[in-house]
Amino acid sequence: MPEPRRVDKCDLAPPADVIQGARSVLGTIDLDPYSSKDINRSVIASKFFDRDKETLDQIIRKQWDAPGEGRVFVGAPTGAALTRRLINKTLTEYRQGRISHAVIWMAHNEAIIRAPWLWDFPICIPFRRLRPQWWDEELETFRGISPSDWSAIVYLPPADPARFQTMLSRFHNVFSAIGRVVFNEYSGEGDWEETYRAAYGKNYDYRG
Repeated sequence: MPEPRRVDKCDLAPPADVIQGARSVLGTIDLDPYSSKDINRSVIASKFFDRDKETLDQIIRKQWDAPGEGRVFVGAPTGAALTRRLINKTLTEYRQGRISHAVIWMAHNEAIIRAPWLWDFPICIPFRRLRPQWWDEELETFRGISPSDWSAIVYLPPADPARFQTMLSRFHNVFSAIGRVVFNEYSGEGDWEETYRAAYGKNYDYRG
C-alpha cells in the first residue's frame, strides 16, 4: 500500500513500539499533554490536551494536572525548537510533583543538544529511525510513515527511593529492545548549569 504524498507533522502519532514501551514502563498513561483525538486512539491516555484546540503556548502556560498516579507520556513529533519547549515544561511539572514519572519521545534527537539536562536521565538512542504513525480515516487504522529523523526516548523516573531503581531497570529492560539505553548515574553530581553560564554568559532558560 503506497504511503500518502504529504502528511502534516502535527498530525503524526508516536511510533507504535514507543507507545507500547511507554505503557510497559508506566503501566497506564494518565496524561498525554500534546495529543489529539486521533493520536489518542493509539496512546489511549486517560486524559490528553488536544493540540488541535490549544496552541503550544496555551499548553505550556497551564498547570498539568494528571489524573491517577501522574504517569505521563509526551510525544513531540515536530521540530527541535518546539520539542525543547515541551520537554522543558515536562521537567518543570516533574520537579513540582505533578508528574510522578514520564516517558518522553522526541522525534528529533537534536533536542538532546538543546536541553543539556536530559543527560541527567536515562536516554534510549534507537538502533534505527522509528516510524511515526498517522490515522487513516478512510481505512480506520494507523499507518506508518517513513521517518526522516533520528529520535530519542527519555525517562523521568519516580522520585520515591523505594521505586527509583526498580523503575530504572524496567525502562532499561523494555527499551533495550529498541535501542541503546544510556544513563550516567553520576551525571547529576556535576554542575553543568554553572558551566553553561560560564560558556554563554547567561542561565539556561527552562521556559524556552
